[in-house]
Amino acid sequence: MADTSPSAPEFRLNAATARDYCQSVLATPRAESFWFLTGLAPYRGFSRPFCDRQDRWWWKAKPQFAWPLDFFTPFVQRPTFPPGKCMLGCQYPVAEHDANSRVNFNVIADLADYDLPRVASSKRRAVRKGLKNLEIGLLDPTDDPSTEEARVVWNSHVERTGWNTRFESAAFRERWRPLADHAGTVILSARERENGLLCAWVVGRLVEGCAWVDTIASHSDRLAHRPNDTLIFVLLYNAARTAGIHHANYFLRSALEPLERFKQSMGFRSDGLAARLRVNPLVALGLRILRPAVWRRLHGDQPKGERAPVERNTIEPSKSV
Repeated sequence: MADTSPSAPEFRLNAATARDYCQSVLATPRAESFWFLTGLAPYRGFSRPFCDRQDRWWWKAKPQFAWPLDFFTPFVQRPTFPPGKCMLGCQYPVAEHDANSRVNFNVIADLADYDLPRVASSKRRAVRKGLKNLEIGLLDPTDDPSTEEARVVWNSHVERTGWNTRFESAAFRERWRPLADHAGTVILSARERENGLLCAWVVGRLVEGCAWVDTIASHSDRLAHRPNDTLIFVLLYNAARTAGIHHANYFLRSALEPLERFKQSMGFRSDGLAARLRVNPLVALGLRILRPAVWRRLHGDQPKGERAPVERNTIEPSKSV
């Protein structure tokens, strides 16, 4: 029997080098490396990217603690930094025999030919439903009407989940508009075909061979056609067909089991990437004594599950820690 599944829409996505992406972020005053960190950061601009002395680009997952943007290419030498960039520590990919830790990013190591067969069988029906009933398109961050629609979706998402911060129009636009100038950045939207209402959106970053799921938000009253599932699928489907994109990253494994099951159903795995952890000795001593769970997690211990404040097919914004 022929496959009658609705086909995924195809978009021309432009990937960026790490240098182009990071320099475009740095050209935006106070912009973070990833959109979702805004509102969670202890101060504006703490995660802005920077370059080490070997010309590799990094971002700060926490103040003064950094990861390289490319976590799929093992380092062959120890990185060195300009003064004041990583005073607490860093962690970077290495060959297995050089590793002293693991980083539990949710990744798809080989994105080639990503399509429905790569999605869990239990999830394919949801994706097909979304492709049939939703109009998937590109959002322009400079367009005021769609920006306001995106803000309404974001605030509904925040109200439902209790995570992050609601935004008034001016504050949301201040954070949303610069996405148009960030290299390798795409915003996909899902609208109900019948009435054109915006159900959900996702910000993706296609940088240095990797498709990052930056932020996804969905409206509480518009989840019937599974927009979250559909948007992640369409983003990865098109990224797999974009020149130079070989991997995908959905950030760290969290303690929220529904979220992790969702990521796994879309093809992500969090087995742990071999890494070298360097931590300021005083900080390491303090963590061992005062925050042993944090210290263990830095070395790659998987977080134990906990009840997630998530209902109604909600997928939360990606979180770095």
